[in-house]
Amino acid sequence: MTGTVFSRSLRARLVGATLSTAAIALAALVFLVVLRSEQTLREQAQEVTTWSETQLSDRLLSDAKLAAARLAMQREDVERRFATMAKRWDVVKAVFSGNTVAASELMRPALALADVDGAIAFDVNLRALTADRVDADLLAANAAFGTTAVATALRAVIAGNDREHANGFVLTLRWDEGLAKALAAEESGAVADVFGQPLFDEFGDVIGGLVGYRVLRPHEPTLTAFASLSGRDVLILSGQSLLSSAGADVADARLGDISGADLHAVVGAEKVARCLPQPPDLRLCVAAPLRELQQLTGKVVGIGEESSRSLLRTLSVVAGLTLCLVALVLLILSSRITRPLVRITQTVSEVARGNWHVSVPDIDRADEVGDIARAVVVLEHSLSERDQLRDDVFRQNTILTERERQLQEQNERFDAALNNMSQGLCMFGAHGRLKVFNAQFCRIYNIAPDALEAEPTHADVRQLAGLADWSGPESRPHRRSLTRTLADERCVEITVEPMADGGWVETHEDVTASVTAQARIAHLATHDALTGLSNRALLADRLAAALAGHAHDGRAVTVICLDLDDFKGINDTLGHPAGDELLRQVGRRLTMLCPPGGTVARLGGDEFAVVLSEADLPAGVLALADEVLTQLRRPFILAGQFVSVDASLGLAVSAADDADGDDLLRRADVALYAAKADGGRRVRVFEPEMEERQNQRRWLERELRLAIGTDQIALHYQPLFDLATNAVTSFEALARWHHPERGMISPGEFIPVAEATGLIDALGAYVLQKACADAMGWPGKQRVAVNISPIQFREGNIDRFVEEVLRTTRLPSQRLELEITESVILSQDQASFDMLTRLRRLGVRFSMDDFGTGYSSLSSLNTFRFDKIKLDQSFVRNLLEKDEAAAIVHVVAELGRSLKITTTAEGVETPEQLARLRASGFSEVQGYLLSRPIPAADVPDFINTQNALNAAA
Repeated sequence: MTGTVFSRSLRARLVGATLSTAAIALAALVFLVVLRSEQTLREQAQEVTTWSETQLSDRLLSDAKLAAARLAMQREDVERRFATMAKRWDVVKAVFSGNTVAASELMRPALALADVDGAIAFDVNLRALTADRVDADLLAANAAFGTTAVATALRAVIAGNDREHANGFVLTLRWDEGLAKALAAEESGAVADVFGQPLFDEFGDVIGGLVGYRVLRPHEPTLTAFASLSGRDVLILSGQSLLSSAGADVADARLGDISGADLHAVVGAEKVARCLPQPPDLRLCVAAPLRELQQLTGKVVGIGEESSRSLLRTLSVVAGLTLCLVALVLLILSSRITRPLVRITQTVSEVARGNWHVSVPDIDRADEVGDIARAVVVLEHSLSERDQLRDDVFRQNTILTERERQLQEQNERFDAALNNMSQGLCMFGAHGRLKVFNAQFCRIYNIAPDALEAEPTHADVRQLAGLADWSGPESRPHRRSLTRTLADERCVEITVEPMADGGWVETHEDVTASVTAQARIAHLATHDALTGLSNRALLADRLAAALAGHAHDGRAVTVICLDLDDFKGINDTLGHPAGDELLRQVGRRLTMLCPPGGTVARLGGDEFAVVLSEADLPAGVLALADEVLTQLRRPFILAGQFVSVDASLGLAVSAADDADGDDLLRRADVALYAAKADGGRRVRVFEPEMEERQNQRRWLERELRLAIGTDQIALHYQPLFDLATNAVTSFEALARWHHPERGMISPGEFIPVAEATGLIDALGAYVLQKACADAMGWPGKQRVAVNISPIQFREGNIDRFVEEVLRTTRLPSQRLELEITESVILSQDQASFDMLTRLRRLGVRFSMDDFGTGYSSLSSLNTFRFDKIKLDQSFVRNLLEKDEAAAIVHVVAELGRSLKITTTAEGVETPEQLARLRASGFSEVQGYLLSRPIPAADVPDFINTQNALNAAA
């Protein structure tokens, strides 16, 4: 081992230095030869590459022109087929019929045959009439079409065409969101060909235009066929974005910088391309594999590379032989010089490893090697003596270090346990002086640790901790626990544990959080978490106590139940945090108004209750209730806004035999319900009749639910007559309920109950299903009108349900007329408006019921397109007695004629009313004068009779 190290330090250095010098010289020579060879090869490759790029660029340019010509021929072919489709009379007739379903069913096959993605038709005023899809958004197309270049081109085509010389247009445009919306398209892409053709009626007049579009395909069939035949790749790019490709799959293709021969490198693929500009701002590029360019260059350059490699091989062999010869000479010389030193080095290495009895060679020599050998012998003896002394000292130090480590570890464990206790700890000796304390004890009482270092007495410690009122342990301490409250309201629990030597240990624990939590739990058990008022449990206790006093000394007890009107509207408009703040402010105002001895509680939601005793009944309580309404009407500040609210109040006064607080609270709640039923914003005192009415309402709700499920609800149909022809145009479906026990129950009685309890959804679904099924059995094509309650729109699926009913009953959508009130429109609910729009697209007709009774009917007509407006019967009833009613009737008739909307007057009961309505220009009438509601089974006979009378007339 020593010989090897020494060899590396002397012999290896000598051999290495000489060999390195020779190697560097030979390497420099080889490098100069290689450098010159590479320079020559680069010059040859550059000249060959320039010639090859020029040849390939010319061939790719020819291919690009041919591909562009094929793409143009494809566009001309699509334009010709689209023009042929626009001249078809059945297409023109379907477009201008207004039937979007028929138009789309006719246009879709023709568009597929013409290889066009979609089409939209416009009239001469460039208003969208129909599209190839039934669900196309024509309103959005109207709004967006005028801003596009297509509108200008179509206007020119419509203005300058005649049937004999019909000309269209072709535009290649960027496909963006505005163009897609203007053409009512769903396709996505970057570029599209837009085709326009005029539409002519049977007399040869231009009546509109048809616009089709074809979005550029990611793989155009024409270019794919070209790529297959030519073996080239065809790319269409916008900037660096790849729009379409043909041939090999080149994903995310980007073009590099242009070369001198107008060639682009295709980044990410071993190809080059030549490009032609195409409108609008596009490039059509034809790409070829880079190997075509490299093949010729490789042949020429390969000859020079082979010559260079032969020269390098020869130089390498000569250099290797030279280095081997030099190394052999150096090894022979170094072995003669370094061998004696190697033996001495090995001996020194053994001594360094602790072997002091090794034999040292060459100690008898008289030269420098002998001196080194003798010095090694002296070193052996010195090291042996030193190591013996060191071993003795090391053993002693090891013993001391281990004892010190054990003591330090024990102290650290004790300190860690003491200072990491959750309780404060202090230990007192038999003489009452502090011996041990931890950091938690100082933190609990905010005592500086330095103040306890001098072993103070127990009295001094109490003084520092603020526990001077605590007497502390007696002469013989005993086990005990106690709790003390500090000056800062914190609670500390102190536990004393005596020790055998007469001393004791105290643990101190801050239990403020636990005490506070227990008090909080006790408070939450009897109070409302949001307002801090009493909850229902505490209210029951207070009410029971008040009734006990009532039984003892006759003091009357009054319960007031209060409910905020339209609290949900505040949550919906301002948010639930504002609603919570309103409840807190209402609670504070009620607390201020409540007399001493009374209790204000929140029962849940926006409902409150007040329990009063010893009040001046009944005048004092009624005055208090009126004052509550007045104070609640004062504005509240919520979310930075002034908000006014109203409330409904119900009062109940205890009777002589009352012993149950729940019964008194229930009576107050019944009075509250009566106040809300009367319109809210008022006070009602409980009367026995209120409970009877509530029971009657519950009975009616229960029986109505049963009636809907057992088909007790029958439909009668009241006809509507056309004033111009006296023919029956439609029938209004009216629900009639014949109860098995009570007989006929008026719709005015059970419809409000259905709306209030949510049964209106089931009732409305039943009426709609049965009315559509009945209409399918009528001999004529009369429409059936069904009333839709605004509450039915809350579910959000009325449009899907109507569509399902039409599908199952097979009733044409044009024969269904839905009567709605303007409250559906005035709600400004986008979801309701969307449902109405989808139903109108199905072909369902809409009638505005009770027209004239709302405060914004004209605004409703402007918001949504109705097919009919029905004048409320109150105007017809006063038509002959009041000039104002007559004027309104005349205005409504004129409004209908101007808007081209059917006008219907309901409630016609006298011939004079009918004559006046006919003179005013109303379209339809309905009323008992002409016909009462007819049972469903009699409608077919009625229709046949009316048809016979009209034929005879």
